[in-house]
Amino acid sequence: MSTDISKLVPEEEQGSSQKGKKLTSFLNRTGFGLALWQAIVPYPHRFVLTAALIFPLIVLVVLFINRKSISLELGDKKNPAKQQSLFVALAVSSMVMALRATIDYDLLVFSDCLVAWAVVFVVLIVIMTWIENGSTVRLSPFSTKGLGIVFFVLIYSYGGTIVANCLYDKAEPEIYHTRVLRKHMTGGRSYRFYFVLDKWGPRTKPEDVAIPGSLYRKTQPGDSIDVYVKKGTLGIPWYFVW
Repeated sequence: MSTDISKLVPEEEQGSSQKGKKLTSFLNRTGFGLALWQAIVPYPHRFVLTAALIFPLIVLVVLFINRKSISLELGDKKNPAKQQSLFVALAVSSMVMALRATIDYDLLVFSDCLVAWAVVFVVLIVIMTWIENGSTVRLSPFSTKGLGIVFFVLIYSYGGTIVANCLYDKAEPEIYHTRVLRKHMTGGRSYRFYFVLDKWGPRTKPEDVAIPGSLYRKTQPGDSIDVYVKKGTLGIPWYFVW
């Protein structure tokens, strides 16, 4: 004889579970949609990356407020009272934001971002541990779910650090003049374009620099070009070619 599991769960908990399902479904779908937006057509660029930066923080607030009914633990169809998961909402858009940060921005010296990255990482780990300790599910830091949290914090803290540093930098750039030695492109369906630039400023030897396709098409080897170096909102110098 089969037993209806829902009858074993109090009506109040069933209602909370249904609300949790709707909320997590909405946020997970929103996070997935934001990831696609960033990956396929990241326009308007500033708005999209700002949304990607803020959205996981909103999810963390929701997670804190609903920590008794929502967690980062994956759901279980055999146990309707088990907490719903917001892991997709947190991880997917953050992964694409980290990828966008890597593609869209060039740091003058990569190691300059390590301190800010580490600070954001530690702060988020503390916050998420505090939130999860208040839920009904305990996550071991060495379990699959615990490692998933560390993965999310790692990629979000990196992507968020780079985006916050470069996207909102309003400082006047320092301009260096150089020339294009060679140009080339890579990729299959999605091409990336590069110039090999002669030495400039702190660069003492030629190196590859990723550039927009429009600049690639109108510039030829031997042409002069400018490199713009900015200080960064978080004090992490970065540059772009134009």
